[in-house]
Amino acid sequence: MLNKFEKNYEVTYRDTDARGECFFTSYMNFMADCGLSQEEKLGFSLPEMVKNNHTWMLYDYDVIVYKYVKYKEKVRVITYAKSLNKFYALRVFEMYNEDNELISEGSTLALLIDTIKKRPCRIPNEYYKAYGVEKENCGQGKRDLEVKNIQRLDYEKKVEVRYTDIDMNWHVGNVKYIEWVLETIPLDIIKNYRTHQIKIKYKKEVVYGTNVSIQTQINCINEESNEISTIHKLVNDQYEELALIETYWNKANL
Repeated sequence: MLNKFEKNYEVTYRDTDARGECFFTSYMNFMADCGLSQEEKLGFSLPEMVKNNHTWMLYDYDVIVYKYVKYKEKVRVITYAKSLNKFYALRVFEMYNEDNELISEGSTLALLIDTIKKRPCRIPNEYYKAYGVEKENCGQGKRDLEVKNIQRLDYEKKVEVRYTDIDMNWHVGNVKYIEWVLETIPLDIIKNYRTHQIKIKYKKEVVYGTNVSIQTQINCINEESNEISTIHKLVNDQYEELALIETYWNKANL
């Protein structure tokens, strides 16, 4: 049986936007913290992984928000490893509001990396036992998340990776990519639409001091329903792809 873990959060001032609603990135931060908390409970804390020369590297991320919560409201996050398959794990998240409504779902595919050899390594047997994943079913949940590439350049913004962008693994934190991308989207969209879904495909590790160009394409999906999508490609000075990102927006009936 899959080992599920849950944790409660309160939407604080730093989690809210100008409308008093929870940032999309805060949903992602709640999910990430919940996942780390489960790993710590199971004995796979970050210090323990460092000791064993292991780290998780995210390959992709898919998050959907159905309903936005507001300042001081509470949410409950449930997470579990849906499948483990040789080198990677598929982790799933569910988020509920105080009325027990499902308000957000997410999933992420991560590779277990040997930090000495700098390459993927097989997930140890103790992980299968701890997460309640049967080895004979380890192929279930395997996916290839499709994330589009840009076809034209509508907006571009350049950033230099700061110290505050770096996480405990000394590379850019996974949610920082989304913060950068949102800064390339026109304010008119930010003010009048809500982000419904974000898909990310991570391509290359980004470290301190790297110059990153965020290239953006904006599409109108459906004029009648006022749906908008954006596509983003992040590249470094050598024009190497760092990440591909898609976002989907719905009209915010304010």
